[in-house]
Amino acid sequence: MQAGQAVTRHYPIPRIDFADFWDICGTFMRIHPGLTRIRYTIEGSESTLADHEYDVARILDRLHRQPQDLLLMEAEFEGPNTREGHARAVYRPVPVDSDPGGLTISTPSLSKLLLYQFESLLYDKYDLEEQLHPTVKFGKPCEVLASIIDLRGFSQFCEKPTIESPYTCGLMHSFYQAVRHGYIKYPPDLLKFLGDGVLALWETTAEDREVAIETCLSGSLDIHNRWQVVRRSPQFTHGAPEEVAVGISFGLASRLPEVGDYIGRPVNIASRLSSVCPGGQLYVDKSVPGIGPEYSKDDATAHIKSFGRYYIWRIHAV
Repeated sequence: MQAGQAVTRHYPIPRIDFADFWDICGTFMRIHPGLTRIRYTIEGSESTLADHEYDVARILDRLHRQPQDLLLMEAEFEGPNTREGHARAVYRPVPVDSDPGGLTISTPSLSKLLLYQFESLLYDKYDLEEQLHPTVKFGKPCEVLASIIDLRGFSQFCEKPTIESPYTCGLMHSFYQAVRHGYIKYPPDLLKFLGDGVLALWETTAEDREVAIETCLSGSLDIHNRWQVVRRSPQFTHGAPEEVAVGISFGLASRLPEVGDYIGRPVNIASRLSSVCPGGQLYVDKSVPGIGPEYSKDDATAHIKSFGRYYIWRIHAV
């Protein structure tokens, strides 16, 4: 059986009555292992119709004797297997403050397959399709420092007949840990894994720009050293890709709303630079300001896709 995980889902179901809510909760309890009973809280426009009530007959009787608009329907699910916390369903016909209108289900543990079974029943009965024309939210412009760290020769290394996926996973886990520790002094706002590479991105201002650049440069050099330690580890008896290459750029980008990712020229240039950077080196876009004299850097050019000849600083890690 699939392992369960914490789930919170929202469904923009149009106005429903208590009978519908009762049916939805009953369906959820049937597919959720270990749930045995439900207690309901119902808030009407004129009075509280139920307060942690288990007896549905009493609730139906009160609704019949005291007809009124329902402002909130809440169900708490109980059972011997819910010691981590009760599953919960909440329905509001309209949004209230930060709480959205519709149905919200939360549970500390539910498998992907059981969630699919529950949602299939919901989609069969209710119109949950989003509007045909999605809302548009434009990106928020911001200043970013982008670094892309790439394992040189990773694809060719993985094609060797002696290299199996568990071994590859061990290498990549060690690589990702080296990147995390390299930038630990001032962690990036985004650390995104790209298969055989990592994007580290700092959203900077005048206040922390210098700190971010220093962390990025010193951390990138440290990653080279950490990777050499990984390569010599006795666990990796079949070897490992030999070198790490880093491309770094700085400038304006935009943050994707509700996603936490970024799009913009610095990310593209960092990617292009890392793709042509030799192992054991950093290719740093000359847009990166304030590189201190402690870094020995050479004037250089690189030919990169879509940009052609590009002027950079070249820093050797070894």
